[in-house]
Amino acid sequence: MRKITLILLLIFVNTSLLAISLEEAQKIARQNNKNFLATKANINQAKWNELNALTNFFPKFSLDETVLRLDDNTYNMANKTIYIPVLDAFGNSTGDQIPFSSGALSSGMYKTNYTTSLTIQQPIFNGGKIFLGYQISKLAKEQAILMSLSGKNNLDYSVAETYLNILKMNDVLEISEKSLASSQAQLKKVSQKFDLGMSKKSDKLQWQVKVENDKITLEEIKNSISVLKTVWKNLLSIKDDKLPLPEEIVLIQYNNEIDKYASLSDSEKDNKLLDILTKTKNFNPGLKNLKITEMIAKKGHQIAKGNFLPSFNLQYSRQFESDDKLDFDGETNWTIAAVASFPIFQSGANYTNLQKSKYELNKVKFQLDDAREKILMGAENSFYNLVTKSKKVVGNNLALKNAKENHKIVNNLYEQGMVTNSELLDAEIMLFAGEMNLAVAYYDYILAKYNLDKFMKK
Repeated sequence: MRKITLILLLIFVNTSLLAISLEEAQKIARQNNKNFLATKANINQAKWNELNALTNFFPKFSLDETVLRLDDNTYNMANKTIYIPVLDAFGNSTGDQIPFSSGALSSGMYKTNYTTSLTIQQPIFNGGKIFLGYQISKLAKEQAILMSLSGKNNLDYSVAETYLNILKMNDVLEISEKSLASSQAQLKKVSQKFDLGMSKKSDKLQWQVKVENDKITLEEIKNSISVLKTVWKNLLSIKDDKLPLPEEIVLIQYNNEIDKYASLSDSEKDNKLLDILTKTKNFNPGLKNLKITEMIAKKGHQIAKGNFLPSFNLQYSRQFESDDKLDFDGETNWTIAAVASFPIFQSGANYTNLQKSKYELNKVKFQLDDAREKILMGAENSFYNLVTKSKKVVGNNLALKNAKENHKIVNNLYEQGMVTNSELLDAEIMLFAGEMNLAVAYYDYILAKYNLDKFMKK
């Protein structure tokens, strides 16, 4: 007896260790889910992109080193001396000659020539593109953060959906097993009565069909649970041997709030809906993201306008050497240039880009307005769905209560031979269908709550 108790205790402890709350499951998913981790990586990428855009304001330094190696033939030709006759005022040769070579003319032609120079470029004004580009990078960073928040909310909801569906199907499985056991018990009774000539063969056949249908239903439920566990594993990104399963939920703890939602008057529903839509407008990351998308499109249109403006840049260049030795000791010179560029005619490219960005902005506005309406409509539908689900729980509670009372009465009457086998079969189906419908209604209500919260989360 002690050994059996110890085994049962170990089984209970092991099961408890594998069970996990919804909040813990969501935390694990945020740490492991690859799709969500990708959205977090986008934030880091956007931060570096912002820093990259900031560098466009600063000067650029470049140190250039050039090595020019001449082949023998070219070197000899460049340094070959030729003699140019000297002419008098009348164009007649004086008999004198001047020695000349290309190498001498260029202060020395080297077989190997080293040139070292430093260039500094400072942008002053480029049609506002640098400033606007930096603003866009800042907005893109905010957008990445909001996308990560939306990803977190969507992931939390997906975890909650799978979590609750697993629990729901486990409860449905338990009810189906009870239904099968009850059907098998009734089949046994009817079979005994049939052997004694106290019931018809059709009664026995009806219960045999019921048993087989219950077995098929049970198998379908088990398959659905297996599929859900695969989805659960993917969401949490955990190996099979360490995969925790959802812990049971006490469904009746939601009865008070379910009754409140089910009994809301029309005016109360209107006030509640107004509060939900206000919170959605203020907090929903998706709506905030849409605003930023519109701002980025406007900045892009401004950049297209900036193509018509002039640009100004400064450049300083200094050459340290240009000789046959890499010792930074040779010919030196420097230049400072102020470069102004005016776009007079660009073959219509600037104008067409401006028109393209204009209609792109209009397209974005229409798309964003449509997306805003859908998000707000989704929040509204989720609220009404929550009210409907609460009423469904209340209705199924009453239906189950009536089904239990009906089954008890019909079962007693059947034992007395006062009702038919079909009536008992109907009462049996009604009873277990009522239990399933109530369990499903509870979980659907809880999931509807999470779906509504998804719209109002920051």
